[in-house]
Amino acid sequence: MVVVGVALAANITPLSGQEPIKGEEALSHPAVQLALKAAELVKAGKVEEIFALGPKSGQSELKSFSAGLSAGDRRDFLASIVKKTPDPKAFSDAVRKGGELNVFGNTAILNAPMANGRVLAYFEREGGAWRLTNGPMVVVDEPEPLNQTRVENADILTHPLGTLALQYLDLVHAGKIDDAKKLATSAVQAKWKAESAKERVESAAFLEKNLPTRADVTAGFKAGKNLTGSLIIEDDKTAFLNLIPSEQRQTSPGNTTYSSTTTGISFAKEGGQWKIAQ
Repeated sequence: MVVVGVALAANITPLSGQEPIKGEEALSHPAVQLALKAAELVKAGKVEEIFALGPKSGQSELKSFSAGLSAGDRRDFLASIVKKTPDPKAFSDAVRKGGELNVFGNTAILNAPMANGRVLAYFEREGGAWRLTNGPMVVVDEPEPLNQTRVENADILTHPLGTLALQYLDLVHAGKIDDAKKLATSAVQAKWKAESAKERVESAAFLEKNLPTRADVTAGFKAGKNLTGSLIIEDDKTAFLNLIPSEQRQTSPGNTTYSSTTTGISFAKEGGQWKIAQ
């Protein structure tokens, strides 16, 4: 599955003198009650109903994103939500015991510690009511990689993982998805073989639509603009190539809008060789 990155919250400054809302008071807050409702919906198997708890703009983006997924990727997307969503009772207990809700005007973030991790939820106020922008999700505390290597832009093109990525892109855009999957780990190949013919066609179309071509990657990485890249390698075991296309558009004299999204390709080492891990 292609990973699409979206910034949830950035450069948010607390209001002067604003103290976090804690414990039982946090649990009874309308925003946190909304997050609890989301957890209960997921527990009841009504995963897609939580989308209606978000702001209208987010609902539109989510519907557009979801509509572009293949049946298999859509199933994986919903399964990932289920996996990350905490059990409602455990969630309530975590907020009650040590949760903190930080309100920043019309946005808010909930952070509640749990065993081996924490629960996060993000909110914004729309039309006077709190809406859920992401979460609640369990973030597991994992040890930092002992060795992390970063390779940027043009240097990626001469790296072995860059070579593998370009080969993968060539096959995807040539319509040779079965050959592209042969570059993947054994687990990914097994999953691919288990998918229906319809799911394979949809997955291939999704990859071709969302991944850039070799020409786009090569030109962008060399120029350092329009399409940039960042390759992150952790402990020489896993890696992820961030592909970041950007666009500048002049909307009126003196006004320019800038937009960017992030897609990517994941990798894993298997039998001493790097393989595609998606």
